[in-house]
Amino acid sequence: MQIFLKGLYQMSMPVAGVGYPSSRPTTHYYGDRFIPLRGGRNMEIAEALLNIPTKDESTAELSPSRAAYRKLLADTMLQGRTRVLCFSNPPRTPLKSSLEPPTPTNIQPVAKKRRHIPQGPKQTLDVPNIIADDQLNVLDWGSEDVLAIALDDAVYLWNDANESITELVTVTGSSAPITSISWAPDGRHLATGQSDATVVLYDVTAMKPVRVIT
Repeated sequence: MQIFLKGLYQMSMPVAGVGYPSSRPTTHYYGDRFIPLRGGRNMEIAEALLNIPTKDESTAELSPSRAAYRKLLADTMLQGRTRVLCFSNPPRTPLKSSLEPPTPTNIQPVAKKRRHIPQGPKQTLDVPNIIADDQLNVLDWGSEDVLAIALDDAVYLWNDANESITELVTVTGSSAPITSISWAPDGRHLATGQSDATVVLYDVTAMKPVRVIT
């Protein structure tokens, strides 16, 4: 670093005859910041040290304890193999750990229960005055196994448990006909859409409306 700074200082000095008078001759010194100065080094000694042959451990004589250690290490790690990676021999069977649970042999596969699908209708309902329009939703099955169906201006409930039919509501005037019905997830509330853009929410347990949305 000192040589490099000295070189920069010598290069920055003014040259005689170019506008600056000088009483001594100009010295040009070009330093290099990447190649070190080897003037004070003995290259012959460095070359001799690099060419000294190293001692090979494989040809050197080992002590009996070190030879026994190397043999024990090779037997443990290689397990009698000559190479660590051997692609010609099949893999060795791993030893079973004593902590692994025993494999059960008396477990029989569980037969899957087959679902019975009826081939005929369970119940046939008569639906007079139903509006045959695929843009309407006049039929919906609730989570409590109750079927709600809108027949023109009336809504009927059919209970699958006791096969009973109950009339929920009948609308008149501009509210008729009922254009859509939908059960709530709890199976106890039913929403109906009427022709006058009114939505009525019914409590089917109390058989009365609980909310009107216009």
